[in-house]
Amino acid sequence: MKPYKNLSTPMLAAIGAAVLVVLLFLSYVLSSGMLHRKDTGIVLQSGAENAPTVSSGSQMLTAQSVADVTIGPDNAQKVIASLTRPEAYSCVIENTLYYTGGSSTLRCHQYMRDNLVRIDWLAETGAVQSTLMHVGDAAYTWENGSSTFYKGRWGEFSDDSAAMLPTYEDVLDEGLVLSGAGRQDIENEPCIMVEFEREAYRCVYYVSAASGLLKQASFYQGDTLARQVVVSNLKTEQPEETLFTLPNGQKLLGENTQNDE
Repeated sequence: MKPYKNLSTPMLAAIGAAVLVVLLFLSYVLSSGMLHRKDTGIVLQSGAENAPTVSSGSQMLTAQSVADVTIGPDNAQKVIASLTRPEAYSCVIENTLYYTGGSSTLRCHQYMRDNLVRIDWLAETGAVQSTLMHVGDAAYTWENGSSTFYKGRWGEFSDDSAAMLPTYEDVLDEGLVLSGAGRQDIENEPCIMVEFEREAYRCVYYVSAASGLLKQASFYQGDTLARQVVVSNLKTEQPEETLFTLPNGQKLLGENTQNDE
């Protein structure tokens, strides 16, 4: 096995290479403080009135059930609580930050299966620049083309925040008051829209009723768009096993990687 670099400090252990420290810190900031849940799944709340009856094995049934419910601020959180994320999927996540005189965009490709997560940071051309992998309590990261990698502890980052994706389940937090809610199709995909205020931002989330995943999110300061998140190219089949392989050829699927030396 080729040597890897084992980092000591908690932040560097979670991120790996120094360049990814900046990316993960930005991920934390962009998540707008929504890092309360380490578990990214949705649990159906007991006694949820007006929530659709959903089969956990059918995403199409989820969308149809939601279509039969009138959604508003009084029941949108209960409807979202009934949705289920797919066990395996891949998607492209695009974060655009708007500022006076321009904007900047960061893109990544996220792969999830068997409780493993891979995030590829992409250049403007779409080529992979660097990779971050989450397996159990361990984080692995490397630059594209490198034969070595960094390993450390994952820390308190959620899989969503590591990909600069808001953890939309936080709209279920007790005490959060929705200022608006309804149903809207995004690219012919049925979505639940919720609007609320948090940390000086007006947040608008669109949660897909077909996949149970965030489809789009916008953050406004007053009437000015400050940040937009768009999820695209969603595929719900299992990503290839080869994607969860380290640069030295070590396969992470089905292996205990927390104590490898």
